Amino acid sequence: DEMFSFKYSPGKLRGNQYKSMMTKEELEEEQRVQREQLAAIFRLMKEKSDTFGEMSEGDMKEQLRLYDI
Repeated sequence: DEMFSFKYSPGKLRGNQYKSMMTKEELEEEQRVQREQLAAIFRLMKEKSDTFGEMSEGDMKEQLRLYDI
């Protein structure tokens, strides 16, 4: 039952369902914006390492995998 799986599934499945409703151009734009935002977040975290602690790019990628990003 698709409605059941959508309602009770982890965010990963719901994200994939949204992706299937987007055009190729919309997906590409979404991915571009996402990369820019993640780069800005990573820069901020490096600049404010006293607040966020030391985090390598590999550490960041590992964390992002938890959120299917």
